[in-house]
Amino acid sequence: MRSKVATQIQEETPEEVRIFVRQYTDIVIRINQILQAKGYTQKDLAERMGKKPSEINKWLKGNHNWTLMTLAKLEAELGEPIIHISNHRLQKNRKKQIA
Repeated sequence: MRSKVATQIQEETPEEVRIFVRQYTDIVIRINQILQAKGYTQKDLAERMGKKPSEINKWLKGNHNWTLMTLAKLEAELGEPIIHISNHRLQKNRKKQIA
């Protein structure tokens, strides 16, 4: 059961912040899944990308605002997609825009 304070904070949190947190979490989980599947550590990823391990750690701990370029570089280095956008959803949105 949630406390009244936790419930109040959640109710007062703007929708875009909730979306941001959810998407950030999804990205971090996906990157960690790929690292684990490939047997890479954060240090390995840092070396492969020419970054400091502390920077990769920040990325995966919630202290980084992803850019599309950073995500593209990660996808290129890891050889796996990080973000997947459903074609079904895209087609549905395009139909709405045309109508």
